[in-house]
Amino acid sequence: MLPLKIVFICLLTFPFYINASLSHPKGYQINCGATEETTYSNITWILDGDYIKVGNSSKIEMPDLMPMLNTLRYFPDTSARKYCYILPVKKGANYLIRTTYFYGGFDGGDIPPVFDQIIEGTKWSLVDTRENYAKEMASYYEVIVGSTGKSLSVCLARNENTTSSPFISALELVYLEDSMYNTTDFSKYALSTVARHKFGFDGGIVSYPDDQFNRFWEPYEDDNPIVTSQSIISTSDFWNLAPQAIFTTGLTSSKGENLTLHWPSTPVPEANYYIALYFQDDRPFGWRVFDVLINGEVFYQGLNVTSEGSMVYSASWPLSGRTKILLVPDVNSTVGPIINAAELYMVVPLGGRTHPRDVIGMTALAKNFSEAPSDWSGDPCFPRENAWTGLTCSQDNLARVVSVNLTNFGVGGSISENVANLTAIQIIWLGGNNLTGTIPEMRNLKQLVSLHLENNQLTGTIPDSLGELPKIRGIYLQNNKLQGTIPDNLINKTGLILEFSPGNNLN
Repeated sequence: MLPLKIVFICLLTFPFYINASLSHPKGYQINCGATEETTYSNITWILDGDYIKVGNSSKIEMPDLMPMLNTLRYFPDTSARKYCYILPVKKGANYLIRTTYFYGGFDGGDIPPVFDQIIEGTKWSLVDTRENYAKEMASYYEVIVGSTGKSLSVCLARNENTTSSPFISALELVYLEDSMYNTTDFSKYALSTVARHKFGFDGGIVSYPDDQFNRFWEPYEDDNPIVTSQSIISTSDFWNLAPQAIFTTGLTSSKGENLTLHWPSTPVPEANYYIALYFQDDRPFGWRVFDVLINGEVFYQGLNVTSEGSMVYSASWPLSGRTKILLVPDVNSTVGPIINAAELYMVVPLGGRTHPRDVIGMTALAKNFSEAPSDWSGDPCFPRENAWTGLTCSQDNLARVVSVNLTNFGVGGSISENVANLTAIQIIWLGGNNLTGTIPEMRNLKQLVSLHLENNQLTGTIPDSLGELPKIRGIYLQNNKLQGTIPDNLINKTGLILEFSPGNNLN
């Protein structure tokens, strides 16, 4: 279902018992929570341990489940603001991401929890599988996104309606060719799948290997006459590289009659949508010409469908509620209209993101720390309500980290030298932890006002560059294992509070 109150939504369903046959698409197929790789119908489902460091695994004790639904990863930590998978990607490429959920009563309950999905810094959709689970259905969600770096985060997060642990059964990432959906500016928008159907068909889902990108084309029938085709057509000229298999059936009408299609079958929220419609006439000769209208507005006029196939699309078409597609034949057309398949995506404006240099700095800090907060993964500042624990960020759409406060968090490890990337930071409070190693160079931190490193196990000397920071007003280093001479520019700096004892071996 597509509830009107949900803005970013994609919810499709399939029976959770074994009934599919898939091969291996180009990308990652991750079996969440599994303890060993599984091969099912030529798909190798890999383990998720290389892509996430939090959460627990659980096995679903039900017979005849598809292997990717036999296990799941769940997240009981109520203090974490999000739980993120980090996937290696090619910078600037576009990807189809699919998340799959089957509850299976893993926590002893009867009703699945409701929670959020996040892509990078954007809250993508609500995960609400309750209705489908009651019908013995698993649920999957899809989104097409562009990568701005060499990794991409897919996260789950609690919201005000979450009453138990969020979970995930499977995660897939598929690389898309550059031509696909390329009228969308993926630096500003994502495409959330609402519907993708093969018309005039009552079989199983068409996917890989028929679709090399493993898009799921669900079957769709209504009261319109069905037409079949045995023609072999090349779809390499279609921008979206639609599979040839979707053109083998379609819906049609008699000569001179309109073809009306109420698709998708459920209302959609008010938003802009990417719409792609696919047509093919398997007759070698003839004239099949018609206009395409959506909710009474002309979508395409004078479409001449041939045996080579056609695709018409809009990158941003406003829809709300029920959708009616009307194909009106030309008065001279010798046969009625035809339609074979369609795709519908909600155009999702991307939220903000953290400045790349701050992402580098914070990611390096997280990597060097042991026992860092469990939500120190994904975008540091976005969504704002899911920012990393202890962080304060600027209000800019390209946010800067202005404060890090992990006082008394029990953090170990060392302070990465990449902290120097945080050139907008004003406060660094890391006191009362178990940090070791030296104090890194902080010469670039021109906005730094307060530095708390007291009550740790830091060694080495105090960097001279701390005295060069123009806005620094407080440096707290007591109860460490520092040695050497206190720099003169710190001792003589006007307006600076410098605490270095007790502890340390300084002169």
